[in-house]
Amino acid sequence: MRPIRIEMSAFGPYAGKQTIEMDRLGTSGIYLITGDTGAGKTTIFDAIVFALYGTASSDRRSGDMLRSRYAEPDTPTEVK
Repeated sequence: MRPIRIEMSAFGPYAGKQTIEMDRLGTSGIYLITGDTGAGKTTIFDAIVFALYGTASSDRRSGDMLRSRYAEPDTPTEVK
């Protein structure tokens, strides 16, 4: 399976809606997700796992920890 598009709302450090267009990275099948500590790399994996299974990608985080503390109260937490 290859992710094509990830849409996150009020998820992890992202207060609003964030869209990652994975198709723009090509179709070679290997992607490098890199960045500084705290940049949100694990959040991308959490979003993928949450969209598929409804849980975080690690036992260290629970589902209720995935909502952004920066989001407005009326912004839904969701991943597509």
